[in-house]
Amino acid sequence: MHIKNLTLEEKIGQMLCFAFNGTEYNEQLDRQIKQLKVGGVIYFAKNITSPFQAAKLNERLQKEAKIPLFTCIDQEGGSVLRVMEKITPFPGAMGLAATGKSIRNLCYHVAKDLKSIGFNLNHAPVADVNNNPLNPVINSRSYSDDPEVVAKYVCEAFKGFQDAGVLATVKHFPGHGNTSQDSHLLMPSLDSSLAEMKKIELVPFQKAFDEGIDGVMVSHVLYTALDKEYPATLSYPIMTKLLQEQMGFKGLIVTDSLSMGAIEQNYTNEQVINLCVNGGVDMMIFCGAARLSDQEEIFNKFLAMVKAGIISEKRVNQSVEKILRLKEKYCSGTIDVRNLAPKSAVEEAEKLSVESVSLVKNSGILPFKTEDKVLILFPEIKLFSLVDNENQKYKTLSVYYPQDEIVFNRELKNLSLIKGASKQYDKIILATYNVGKGDYQTELFKCLDKEKTVVVSLRSPYDILHLDGVKNYICLYEATPLSLNSLTKCLIGEAPFTGKVPVKL
Repeated sequence: MHIKNLTLEEKIGQMLCFAFNGTEYNEQLDRQIKQLKVGGVIYFAKNITSPFQAAKLNERLQKEAKIPLFTCIDQEGGSVLRVMEKITPFPGAMGLAATGKSIRNLCYHVAKDLKSIGFNLNHAPVADVNNNPLNPVINSRSYSDDPEVVAKYVCEAFKGFQDAGVLATVKHFPGHGNTSQDSHLLMPSLDSSLAEMKKIELVPFQKAFDEGIDGVMVSHVLYTALDKEYPATLSYPIMTKLLQEQMGFKGLIVTDSLSMGAIEQNYTNEQVINLCVNGGVDMMIFCGAARLSDQEEIFNKFLAMVKAGIISEKRVNQSVEKILRLKEKYCSGTIDVRNLAPKSAVEEAEKLSVESVSLVKNSGILPFKTEDKVLILFPEIKLFSLVDNENQKYKTLSVYYPQDEIVFNRELKNLSLIKGASKQYDKIILATYNVGKGDYQTELFKCLDKEKTVVVSLRSPYDILHLDGVKNYICLYEATPLSLNSLTKCLIGEAPFTGKVPVKL
């Protein structure tokens, strides 16, 4: 497909990527492809019932599209997975970094499965350096608080993805790791200087660019030293001057979802399109409620702005030529779901997961003895961030470690029951999930005998910072079936604790 053969409408469509509603080919997808000429569609967990359903839908989408589509997904690993069954399991970033082992081969197998299902673009890996323990959205999605460690793993991950024919978009440029706000809800702001950023935030991105990554996702973070007015996604100084001219990036520049609170609450669609495109973005992603009427309005406004000369066709052509070049590289391949999750890949994932379990403190009570009478206290896990899957059903530890278990929530209505019961057990496991200063989990911990209690953080390794007097502490980094099963093996002594926490506590 050559740009000379495209109409203006087709060129504009190539710069748009939309979410959709439903799990099969429907009127919305038909109109996105045939009327709005979209360059890509993005899937969420709500659109996927199985790899086989997703493969069938991807096959139909490509068949209907005149220009091959970018079929996009956020398969980061750990707590951010969209395909959760029947493919190679994928531990999260911080857990993988805790192993100290190479991850390129595992990332290759994950991407090979995605490619077999028909996905050709993965919004990963996360290159954010999590140097803020209070970060509400990145946290264990980051490999480390050390930029060199992050850079090493980011390069291994993207090479694994791209080896399998899946375009990787490293994110969230120029860094979301030092924020204390979630851009899904409001706009984070940082005043780091460019000199400071070159020592921390930009290190993993620069290394990925130098080593050949083909995509980058830009964040909705306001870096006041670089642009006092606009967040990175809308900023010419950041996307053109810094990213392309100073850092030399020549690949695909995509936005984080422009339906997120940081953008939607502060700008109109016209402002967003104008600033994004003239700022240097190649592909704008809109998720949110994914209403077809909104998507049609975005397309029509974009078209009108090009016709009015607010955005030049020359600028559009720059992005479309890049998109077509990368589609030629990544949008081929056969959809075939017969060989997903090969045994060797599953075994490698399981081995890395076990090796990620990190024992931080042990007063001598771990591993547990066979005769130990153990009580598990497990939190009711709610949506932590809007990057998580809605309505995901979490399994509890007793599914893998069959012991008595009490599930608690923020109301702590069963606190008196827990107090009474805990006295009757030799050991207690308190599983925690993103403990905040003075929250209900700290109240529960105060009531327990510290000598016989093992705290297991199920996501944030920083939970220990809010719990006074912890004697026994394990970091798990994610509350997935894979990690809970790995935890069980370590608790009972079937496997040693070998993980090393890759952040400072």
